[in-house]
Amino acid sequence: MKKEEQITGRQLLTMAIMAQLGIEVLSLPHQLAENAGRDTWLSVLLSGLTAQVGIVLLWWLGSRYPTRPFYAYSSQIVGRPLGAFVNLAYGCYYAFSGFVVTALYCNTLKRWMFVITPDWMILMMLLLICGYAATSSLKRLAFISQSFMLFPVICFLLIAFSCLYGMETRNLLPVLSEGWTPVMKGIYFAFSAYVGYDLLLYAFPYVKGGKRKVLGIMSLANTCTMLFYIVVSLICTTMFGQKQLLLIPEPIVFILKNYKVEMLQSLDILFLIFYVCIVSATIYVYFYLSAKSFQNLSKKGVGKQSVWVWVIVALCLLGSFFIDEQHDLTQTSSFQDKLSILFVVGLPLLLLIISGIRGTGRRSA
Repeated sequence: MKKEEQITGRQLLTMAIMAQLGIEVLSLPHQLAENAGRDTWLSVLLSGLTAQVGIVLLWWLGSRYPTRPFYAYSSQIVGRPLGAFVNLAYGCYYAFSGFVVTALYCNTLKRWMFVITPDWMILMMLLLICGYAATSSLKRLAFISQSFMLFPVICFLLIAFSCLYGMETRNLLPVLSEGWTPVMKGIYFAFSAYVGYDLLLYAFPYVKGGKRKVLGIMSLANTCTMLFYIVVSLICTTMFGQKQLLLIPEPIVFILKNYKVEMLQSLDILFLIFYVCIVSATIYVYFYLSAKSFQNLSKKGVGKQSVWVWVIVALCLLGSFFIDEQHDLTQTSSFQDKLSILFVVGLPLLLLIISGIRGTGRRSA
């Protein structure tokens, strides 16, 4: 396996933001409307703070092995057979997550832009582009993400300006009208929107600077993502009633569609085109992490990164023929949300506890 080059803190920041944003910006207010109601923004805020705790957890685990990525030290924590199984599980999880994000966004593109284009054709084009990018090194992926950073800014500005007319702030009141129970339920559904910070598991030893700098960068990335989601939630909640949000899968795109600008014909189409870059960054990060985990199934390395990436792409394309209905996509996405809690919170916490009990890490790193 090739030795990774180091990346700068700024590059880690852009990769983390792009990986966290994913596709949730489009559908998060709709998903939370049923549970959190008008307090959606509060669930998003508290979920972001929960994700910050998760970042500290991953940082704590990584700081015990500061010179090696997660896939290299998992065997030291639980032993070689179990370590290989952990890497295999993470490889499957990241490949599945990449597939789910791809399928969901392609479904969105088909409904809003390419109505008569076959699903598999849209998905294949996105998979080929992201697969090609995922065969690169971490440093090159970081450079690509840094180049794409302009698009989240443009999308944020489009969203922010879309609320100039038609806002009804009374939709936010009263706060906590039904108590904390709906908000707590909303935290569970909103947490999946912050998944992506687990990039830290692999990238930790390759970031220039000390451990505190890594924690600060990841915290800043999570804060930027949290602010993005809160603004989206507030705008959608003030523009629509709760019953309307339950019926509109992508409320922010719907707002942009009805916002008229003389210079631009369709802001919603423009937004979706720009957002392809953000979704692509999320997908190629997932495919890259999946390929790296499969490579680390043995100490000497198994296969080449590029081979693993194209195997993953082929399996994703094949899987798209079995999951083509909206109901199937919803169920698959819900299952992926549950897996995210297990792999992003549960397993790292368990490994950190085992590492502490066995005393591995700091002394041998």
